[in-house]
Amino acid sequence: MNRIILTTPSELRNEIKSVFLELEKEKSKYESAKLYTINQVAKQLGKAHATIKKFVEAGLIETTKSGLITEDAINDYLNR
Repeated sequence: MNRIILTTPSELRNEIKSVFLELEKEKSKYESAKLYTINQVAKQLGKAHATIKKFVEAGLIETTKSGLITEDAINDYLNR
């Protein structure tokens, strides 16, 4: 399913710029947050690695795109 899209250089530049701005926003959102691995969260909560992984897969605990868990995500889970 290949599609050819025609665009002007300025439209392409604007689209690329918006993608970079979105990435920077996402990056800054997590830079200030403390990040944990699934193993670290499992130890903190006294649960098995597999249990935390199931919670992540079920959407009970949110992760970053790289699979790390923010301190806010842990607090959100605990406050449910």
